[in-house]
Amino acid sequence: TDDVVITFNQNPTTANAGPDQTSSATCGLTSVTLAANAPTVGTGAWSVVSGTGGSFGNSSSATSTFSGTAGTTYTLRWTISNSPCTASTDDVVITFNQNPTTANAGADQTSSATCGLTSLTLAANTPTVGTGAWSVVSGSGGSFGNSSSPASTFSGTAGTTYTLRWTISNSPCTASTDDVVVTFNVNPTAANAGPDQTSAGTCGLTQVTLAANTPSVGTGAWSVVSGTGGSFGNSSSAISTFSGTAGSTYTLRWTTTNGVCTSTDDVLITFNQNPTTANAGADQTSSATCGLTSVTLAANAPTVGTGAWSIISGSGGTFTTPSSPTSTFTGTAGTT
Repeated sequence: TDDVVITFNQNPTTANAGPDQTSSATCGLTSVTLAANAPTVGTGAWSVVSGTGGSFGNSSSATSTFSGTAGTTYTLRWTISNSPCTASTDDVVITFNQNPTTANAGADQTSSATCGLTSLTLAANTPTVGTGAWSVVSGSGGSFGNSSSPASTFSGTAGTTYTLRWTISNSPCTASTDDVVVTFNVNPTAANAGPDQTSAGTCGLTQVTLAANTPSVGTGAWSVVSGTGGSFGNSSSAISTFSGTAGSTYTLRWTTTNGVCTSTDDVLITFNQNPTTANAGADQTSSATCGLTSVTLAANAPTVGTGAWSIISGSGGTFTTPSSPTSTFTGTAGTT
């Protein structure tokens, strides 16, 4: 007699590694749960075909967790073996997609720094994950020097406000956006406060009429820079009256304003005072001057201004103190 052994070996269950996981569902993840089939014949085992840094929670479990590196794509293999039959394999692709860098479009540019400008430089953040792009949300006529640069120039129309959007994308993950407001403010008409009024034209006055320019862009307003006691008839009128104190000098400012933009110009106003009315004293022509060649004068002392003696007619005369109202005057006997 002789015996023979016959074994009808079974092929392992056909491997199915489950669906690829490469969509937005993996955004921000570094670990996923696998979904291979559990073998009815044979045993299963996971292995990494490509991609570095990955590991399985339980490499023999069809629903093992798999952890890897953000931004990396892996090809994993599910192998079902039943020796001595040929093993069955199937691959699945896992991508740990990264969310894009959070967008920051920079600070709004709406202050006086944009007055008179129609172009400026933007200041968004540079993405470490993904790529950035500028777009116009609102406002017409604007354009970017380089829409993919966070520090692109942006040109627009004077007087227009724009809302600009900085979008950082890393497909298939949800893009990150942030908006910035840009206003190209228009300068007002350049202020011109008019000519200084400090000449004899103001002598004896305590009120003058100003002569600033009327702005074609913006509005104007007067203010007192220096000098006390002054007031305007209408501080918003270019040709307002201005009243002040006799003998005082004022610096007045005409400011034209358009939104946050301003222009200024100053004018000097002096309310010059007329001098005290001169009184040279009584004539000295009587017998009291007989035999004299010198007399004491008797003019009035000025309360406003200064006094000075001078000779209108007659020769050879001199004053001891020409600036004194009671100066001594010496002349020639017999001369008037």
